[in-house]
Amino acid sequence: MKGALALASQRLKSINKKDYAMIVTAHLDAWLAALGKRHVEGAMAQMADNVTFRSPIIPVPFEGKEQVSKVLSQLLDTIEAFDLQLLLRNEADFVAIFTIRFGDHTIDGMDRLHLNDAGLIDAITMAWRPLAAVVAVQQSIAPKLGGKPMKLVPVE
Repeated sequence: MKGALALASQRLKSINKKDYAMIVTAHLDAWLAALGKRHVEGAMAQMADNVTFRSPIIPVPFEGKEQVSKVLSQLLDTIEAFDLQLLLRNEADFVAIFTIRFGDHTIDGMDRLHLNDAGLIDAITMAWRPLAAVVAVQQSIAPKLGGKPMKLVPVE
């Protein structure tokens, strides 16, 4: 994680500061660290009150800190590890590329994150693969959030 943050920091230093409004990333850094420790409260402290969270677990977005906290709590209680691989930035938008472990599954994931003017996370969109592993996590978490578990079936 330190390598990705150092690379992003070096890239930002090369940008003409007159043309670019610097957004402080302290909340993003703390959020990523909290996910690595699977610490829900630490992660939630870095989010805006009006945060929107879109995930492959349930098709409708979760709105607001209270709803997002429930989802994040279930997710972090379910997975065994979150390992950041790379962090990319374009102004106030970030992409965190990571792996998570769940049972015998390893999931490659990308979160698109947006920071508001205060540097708090106000939007998260998750993308995961492979599909079988995503379905395994979905089957574990969705019923706890009021959703229905899904399953993969082969097309005959």
